[in-house]
Amino acid sequence: MRSGAPRGKTDKVVCEGMKKYFAPVGLISCVVISLVMWILKPIPNGYHYEYAFMLSVDLTAIWLLYRASPRTFFKPAVLAFIMLCGLGLGFTNLSAVKPKAEIVRYYQTVFDALENGKNPYTAGTIFHITESNRPVAGNFNYPPLEIYPYYLASRIAGTWNITVLTITILLLQAFCCLVLVLMFPRIRLIYLLPFFPILLMGEVKTGPAMTLLLTALTVLAIKKNREKPRRILRYLIAVLFGLGLMTKFLVIPLMAAYYWHKFDAKRLRSLIDIAVDVSIALATAVLVMAPFGVANVFKNTILFNLVLKDRAVLATFFPNVLSGPLTWLGLQGLYAIAAIAILAMAILAAPKLNLFAAMLTAAYVFLFVAATPEPQFVPLLLFLVLAVRCMAVEERGVFPQVLKQPPTFVMGMAS
Repeated sequence: MRSGAPRGKTDKVVCEGMKKYFAPVGLISCVVISLVMWILKPIPNGYHYEYAFMLSVDLTAIWLLYRASPRTFFKPAVLAFIMLCGLGLGFTNLSAVKPKAEIVRYYQTVFDALENGKNPYTAGTIFHITESNRPVAGNFNYPPLEIYPYYLASRIAGTWNITVLTITILLLQAFCCLVLVLMFPRIRLIYLLPFFPILLMGEVKTGPAMTLLLTALTVLAIKKNREKPRRILRYLIAVLFGLGLMTKFLVIPLMAAYYWHKFDAKRLRSLIDIAVDVSIALATAVLVMAPFGVANVFKNTILFNLVLKDRAVLATFFPNVLSGPLTWLGLQGLYAIAAIAILAMAILAAPKLNLFAAMLTAAYVFLFVAATPEPQFVPLLLFLVLAVRCMAVEERGVFPQVLKQPPTFVMGMAS
């Protein structure tokens, strides 16, 4: 009998092979599942099946960018394609803005509640549209930092309408572009510019701008702390994560992956460090929630989005790659348990990955299992991938040849 490779070595090769193909197989599976759901439309009260398919395709494209080498990532043809996609998406989004959009009326009732001395998380007067296109009154369902910038904008403008909302979103997202420039002073601006249209106009209808801005500031602080670790930066990161928790929910898996990545089984003190930082982040979040009641905010945000039966009373059901098949099989009651379990597994894998791979993995899984599979966070993930690529270039100390001169498509436009 011929002797083969040692069993331990063979198992390691098999394990590495499985890890190599896990992401592409998972992404392709999500594309196929969402496409089948879109074609068959098996759930009577399911709407916009295409959202899950679009999200799956977008996330697959961003993963391909993440896997590309810096030389490929910053190739003129790739940058030109990204810029054209951003401009096309921005034009489509801005042209689709509606003066009487639900989000405008939604926030107007939030402002009315505040000005009448009511708590928007308990008022029962917040405007919603159900899946049957019927207006109903309920409570506010986003964390508190999704109120302040828009309320401030309405007070400054003296009115509230789609124009004020859109300008506010664009300004917040423009700050993200500024953060990107400040984060990478050694990268030529001309190589960051192609990403600006997507970051600026990639989403203007649903308002993930505060999530993008807080994430951008957090990544900036993480980068500074990696370059020169300081206690003040460590605590700043915790505070920024705490503020980020009070925007839309994508910050939850990003923060969980970031801190669990620090866990070291050989150094149990790492648990104390994690506990201290997480406590600072949660204390920051509690301070933001306190004026509205911590329990009120938690009930109308986290719990609202986990229990599909309760969510359906006020919100339209958009099937995703998890909730769709479970509902199709009559197992929608398992959705919350399954979503939490899958996300927990992604976060627990963080110590086995590099930091940003862990954060991206958690974000991907979260977006696939989240109650609403809208592609509104695609610009945020593109920001993260761009930041990772730029950091890789800077940390190596050797810039790819492609970064030493402006992209040819830009020079062509200039001539």
